[in-house]
Amino acid sequence: MASAVSDHELVRNCIARYCIGVDLNDWEIFSSAFLDSGKATFPEPIGTVERIIALKATVQGMVANLQTQHALSTQVIEFTGERTADATTYATADLFGVGKNEGKHATNRGIYQDKLVKVIIDGREDWRIAERKAIPQWPLSGDLSLLTP
Repeated sequence: MASAVSDHELVRNCIARYCIGVDLNDWEIFSSAFLDSGKATFPEPIGTVERIIALKATVQGMVANLQTQHALSTQVIEFTGERTADATTYATADLFGVGKNEGKHATNRGIYQDKLVKVIIDGREDWRIAERKAIPQWPLSGDLSLLTP
């Protein structure tokens, strides 16, 4: 017998899909975290990126020469309506160089502030990110040469 999954867990899983998709270079999983019309705002020089196609291409470019491992920790989810929620999630991303940058490592710590919407996908309810703000909390640490082309 399948157990019912709460909206709280579905929101947590949605937020995790972003990280898992990036870490595994699985862009289908990554895309399933966002509405097609979703947008994300990253620190400059990237800024705001709108629509999943552009968002996926932007993030693919950001991690093209890296292997990443994200960890999500402290989190608050507030349901703002029957089909809407806001979430604040602390995130740490370890960045590992590949190829000519093998052996290099940097760490990025920040907060994801998400606005989410409940949707019906293949006949079941799930959640998608409508808007994300990725806010740095501490200066990047480690070998910052990983972040230059």
